[in-house]
Amino acid sequence: MPQPRDVFDHAYYERFYADPSTRVADTSDDQKLARFVISYLDYLGVCIDSVLDLGCGTGRWKAALQAVLPDTPYTGVEISDAMCEKHGWFKGSVATWKGPRSDLVVCHGVLQYLSDADAKKAIKNLAHHADKALYLEVVSKEDWAHNVDKQLTDGEINLRKASWYRRQLSEHFHSAGGGLFLPKHSPVVLYELERGL
Repeated sequence: MPQPRDVFDHAYYERFYADPSTRVADTSDDQKLARFVISYLDYLGVCIDSVLDLGCGTGRWKAALQAVLPDTPYTGVEISDAMCEKHGWFKGSVATWKGPRSDLVVCHGVLQYLSDADAKKAIKNLAHHADKALYLEVVSKEDWAHNVDKQLTDGEINLRKASWYRRQLSEHFHSAGGGLFLPKHSPVVLYELERGL
């Protein structure tokens, strides 16, 4: 089983985010994902006036969101000293960051690097900060076995079953599918088959 990474330096970001021959996704993927998330929320009647990106890395979401929400305030929080120094993000962890609530919280590719205890804390913290919606992407044990390109995906991670994440998330959120979660207090009505299984 892979072991979790504890170093997020320039070499890590060059390998997984910058180098075209080794990165998992490019800017066109980021733009499609941001358009999907914002369009789906718009369809559900969820207006997004602020975004908090916990584990923002190189700022892929900030760049992608500028095309669909150009005037929306964006806050980036990152654990990596290298990325904070380079991009000016707030220094912090998804498990412990304290700041104002945001309409949309993004946590993309972060939780798999945390221990079980810290991942549980992080999910509670995501719930605390997500006023209207959460977008969450995390590599599960099943994804590692069946879905990811292991040549491009970082293998130095904690692998947990998707059911583990669903249990933790269900305390605070309803799944809307597509990686989107709505807080339990959300007034949005989801038809049963719109909810993630």
